[in-house]
Amino acid sequence: MNNVSSEKKSLTVNALSLALVCVYIAFVALDIIAYLNGGVSGVTFYLKFLASFLCTAIAWAACSSEKENHGGLLRAIAFTLTFLGDAAVLLNTYKIMSDPLVFKIGGYLFVPALLLISIRSAKGFGFFIEGGRFQWKKIIFPLYFYVPFIVLLVSVGAGLAKVGLLGLGIVYGICLATVLWTGWESLHSRLFPHKNAVLIAAGSTLVFVMELIGLVYNLHVPVYSDIAFFATWILYTPGMLLIARS
Repeated sequence: MNNVSSEKKSLTVNALSLALVCVYIAFVALDIIAYLNGGVSGVTFYLKFLASFLCTAIAWAACSSEKENHGGLLRAIAFTLTFLGDAAVLLNTYKIMSDPLVFKIGGYLFVPALLLISIRSAKGFGFFIEGGRFQWKKIIFPLYFYVPFIVLLVSVGAGLAKVGLLGLGIVYGICLATVLWTGWESLHSRLFPHKNAVLIAAGSTLVFVMELIGLVYNLHVPVYSDIAFFATWILYTPGMLLIARS
């Protein structure tokens, strides 16, 4: 009976993933056409909204298939928060609700979402403890991610302050660096089966790179800002899909 139930859940996840891939292809094609014609396709707003919803649905469908149920639940709750954050950011970037506060609300919704994803990816950070002792040597690996982040923050801090995003950028950036670290930590410390860990690491990397591109858009970098508007979701959707399926 459990095998039948598990198979049904797997079919549901695969069906939702296929639907997401179709939506993804559609909005990427429309975005490319719009960019080449110097405009923005309004249809892609709805397609990206749907893509975010499907990612959340996949996370919930896959929730109970994870052996540690609480890990799957953390991921599902995180994706629910990202869906709400995506809605706010899309409303802002597509000028439907252009108040900067709407964008900031989206950013603050992502903060707990990223933290929950990190906790799940790191399995509660229990790998730091072995034999009842804290393993200080394991602090070295995270430094490979946090040190470059600090350097990046120093270099773009003035630009973020100029557009009123310095505070959010610091908090959000720390959470994002943590997602990238824990994504790779899941592979480095073998916290999950290899296939799952690869999905987590790859998904976390795509999301992180997407945010770097998003930074270009938020800082209004000439020429590249327009490209960044379209490029963010091209990376974001597959990144979130990989994490949802992990």
